[in-house]
Amino acid sequence: MPPVDLIPSETKRRLLKLMKRRGEITLDDAMEEIDRARPTLRDHLDQMGRDELVVRRSQKQGRGRPSMCYRLTPQGERLFPKREGTVFADFLTYLEEQGQEQLIEDFFDAFWDARLEEVERRLPSSLDTADVQQVVDVLEEVLREKGFMPEVQVDDEQITVEACNCPFAAIVNATEVPCSSEACFYERLFERVERTRHMPDGDTACTYELPVLQQ
Repeated sequence: MPPVDLIPSETKRRLLKLMKRRGEITLDDAMEEIDRARPTLRDHLDQMGRDELVVRRSQKQGRGRPSMCYRLTPQGERLFPKREGTVFADFLTYLEEQGQEQLIEDFFDAFWDARLEEVERRLPSSLDTADVQQVVDVLEEVLREKGFMPEVQVDDEQITVEACNCPFAAIVNATEVPCSSEACFYERLFERVERTRHMPDGDTACTYELPVLQQ
């Protein structure tokens, strides 16, 4: 059951689903679809605005009074979880069944190749001459942008990089290629690296331990 169906108010649920279908609605649109009085619909939309589920804007129409347009906020969008990961996993399974494993490997190799190029482009010097701290700082930035929710811990003995969210979580049950490609990516960044925790094994994060900072 999607989170939107857990909202107690039927009217709010219908308003949210209407905005999801149309992208943006006015009160007139809502009245055409939902048998409720105009003030009632406005009150529901205002309440959802205070809950940060809906945002509104004014739209001027000729010389008349501007109308209000309502749409979902990013928080409201999260009430409608997307299923791309599941569909992608099904697609990968289909490719494997068709004997196209090499295409899968090529895709994830290309994904991590692009991340490596991003790291190299943002470093103040080449990857060969940059120190470990510089590489880790840029790596954290790149991983955050791609949704991995990284956390970096530095102490006297090692640097630990944790990816607390996996964009490929729905995929690894279909193929282990994303995990092996990711490991190769880290090995290309750092000569010595060890993966000590792994989400597919039941851990809460994928953790890589890197060598101590070079002085």
